[in-house]
Amino acid sequence: MERMQGEQPSRRELVAAMFSSEFVEDGIDPDVLRRVHAGEHEEWLTALDRSGVFDKETCAELADLWRREPRELLEALLADADDVARRRCLAAWASLDHAADDPGQAQIG
Repeated sequence: MERMQGEQPSRRELVAAMFSSEFVEDGIDPDVLRRVHAGEHEEWLTALDRSGVFDKETCAELADLWRREPRELLEALLADADDVARRRCLAAWASLDHAADDPGQAQIG
């Protein structure tokens, strides 16, 4: 998505700029993916708060959004992923979704 000159980046774009390259740099860690899926977002929220880029209200809004829709955080984290890594990650995410409906069935790695 291309932005018009002078248009402000979205929150997702800012989150992606802060975390995406690090998230995909050494391959996507299955444990990190599980934590994002499970709603364990503290490390990202703490980093956002400490960055000074977002105010407390925006951090709280992001925490609420990610709690309701953890895939929103995942999409930001995958912004720099290549197509193969993205497909693998989304397949693993689907497995986690399936396991949430049928506990004990998630096999990602």
